[in-house]
Amino acid sequence: MSQEAFILDLAKLVIAAAWADGELSNDEINALKDLLFNLEEVSGEDWAVLTMYMESPPSDAEAKELLERVLEGIRTSENKMLTLATLENLFRCDGTVTPEEQALLDQVEGDIANINTGLFSGFSRALKSAIGERNSSVESSLREHASDDYIRNTIYFDLKRKQDESGTTVNKSESELRELCFAVGLLAHVANIDAEITSEEQEAIRSVIREDWGLSESEAHLLVEISCDRTTKGLDYHRLSNGYFECTTWEHRREFVKTLFRIANAAQKTSNDEIEGIRDMARSLKVSHKDFIAAKKTISNEDRSGL
Repeated sequence: MSQEAFILDLAKLVIAAAWADGELSNDEINALKDLLFNLEEVSGEDWAVLTMYMESPPSDAEAKELLERVLEGIRTSENKMLTLATLENLFRCDGTVTPEEQALLDQVEGDIANINTGLFSGFSRALKSAIGERNSSVESSLREHASDDYIRNTIYFDLKRKQDESGTTVNKSESELRELCFAVGLLAHVANIDAEITSEEQEAIRSVIREDWGLSESEAHLLVEISCDRTTKGLDYHRLSNGYFECTTWEHRREFVKTLFRIANAAQKTSNDEIEGIRDMARSLKVSHKDFIAAKKTISNEDRSGL
């Protein structure tokens, strides 16, 4: 394992450790980001992966594998010191160490104390690590395999993780589900143009995906809950529109602009900001101005105040 890979694994372990008491507050997230940015070997690309670990607590399997990877990667006394200092700085950043955090710190300190960083043991661990990494992409319980989805189709990433937790599985093929997640993200984006997604708009989105995509009530509820939550936190609109563009036909996108207006008109009619927002979206989806106007006119003149 290279030093860069070790630092990245340590950063993941730090995030997992921050979840030790079952929650990650905004103050802890900010402290965590400050701490991780001080690890110079963490690149911008790596940071996108690390952000995934801040989204939800690690499973027991993930936490165990992260600790094992860090322990396996410690080959020098400097790495020992770095690991302990990083974890201690995290737990003491708010001036209080919870019993859960102390228990985890004690466990890690004990495990690290038993590591021999001598030449032969370091070579042995390096050899075992090289062998083990050959199958890591298949056997690993870590979430890196989904990093591309996290970056490019965040709603799909969330849905795949929350289906197991909720007991609700959306019965669609992978390609259909990816397209649907891009679409729902764009619908939620329109609903949030005025900085608030109302209950009427949420129900309108649920209605659309039940009727147009054939989802059940529970499936629609789960997907809309995820998409609205993500949208209010902030989604990359350009990735959404580009992703939807790449997996749909021109006819499909032209009809979808009408659906966008349907959501915009779900609460308190259609505002000028919503019309202009959909105009930008239509342009991103390569829908002509003529087709945009036709979609706009599916909303009555009264509901769009003559705009």
